[in-house]
Amino acid sequence: MKRIPIVVAALFVASTAPALAAMSDQEFVTAASVSGQYEFESGLFASTSIPDGRVKAVATQLAKDHADITASLNVVARLEKLPVPYMMDETHDAMLRKLQTTQFETSSADAQRLFVIQQKQVNDRTVAMYEQYAKEGSNVRLRDFAQASLSTLKANQKAVDALAASR
Repeated sequence: MKRIPIVVAALFVASTAPALAAMSDQEFVTAASVSGQYEFESGLFASTSIPDGRVKAVATQLAKDHADITASLNVVARLEKLPVPYMMDETHDAMLRKLQTTQFETSSADAQRLFVIQQKQVNDRTVAMYEQYAKEGSNVRLRDFAQASLSTLKANQKAVDALAASR
């Protein structure tokens, strides 16, 4: 199914078209929470639904890491009295639904390809966002959180890049 990457890429580009601009503290908390929720949910789904052992291992690690990162984000946001959304936005929810639908309507192989494509896009965007906030963010606690999270996020990015390169 060759159209999956184009549809997903178009959906993702539409949601991320503006260049990364300076983010307010609340914008960072919201974006970090939403991407973390997506990464957790899609990782959990792929770890239980996709048969390929390498993909399953990366998906399991993504789910674990993003559960941990989101828990840390929640603590920092609470200390800073910043609300944290507990639901994904429409774009990430649509991506997750597309992944689930692909698994059930076409094949595990198509879902696996879609998972890797989505993770590559979301991981690249997330790492860039955390790097930017770690450098330019106005809140010291959130900046420290972003900086501390980067090593895990970059390790995830490297693992996803390796999966993408092997496809």
